[in-house]
Amino acid sequence: MAVLITGGTGYIGSHTIVELLGAGQDIVAMDNFSNSKPAVLDRIRELTGKKIRFYRVDMLDKPGMEAVFRENNIDSCIHFAALKAVGESVARPLLYYKNNVTGTINLLELIAEYGVKRFVFSSSATVYGDNRVPFIETMELRPATNPYGQTKVISERILTDVARADPDLSVALLR
Repeated sequence: MAVLITGGTGYIGSHTIVELLGAGQDIVAMDNFSNSKPAVLDRIRELTGKKIRFYRVDMLDKPGMEAVFRENNIDSCIHFAALKAVGESVARPLLYYKNNVTGTINLLELIAEYGVKRFVFSSSATVYGDNRVPFIETMELRPATNPYGQTKVISERILTDVARADPDLSVALLR
């Protein structure tokens, strides 16, 4: 059984992989290198002495993503892959909605098809909108102040609905 890490060569994804490998987990990672470089894979190997199974796949390439599931025994997923630049999201909102929301939906359809029941979503404090700090987990989701944040709000709502429809699915939202 393996943990799938999307956005596996990004900053948070790669650090998570190092920690999970140290804990003895079997890792499968995917990334399209839009916010990272292939050299990260070499650095993971240097730090851990372990080579991971890696796929260069975009979240909008559902057939490519399906190959990852078909070729591996995945039992959980940590989803870090997303476009993340606030300014760019304001200038190019459709790019962000398409990539972040559609990519998450593609992933959720595949975890359902392949029976994955543990899912962690990398969200953002932007889901609290213009609330004042300190933020607390029980705060209601608010409209975000930019399209990037709004994609996180939408994705959280989708995940909440999917988890409600499948009581066996465990979803954690990292903010």
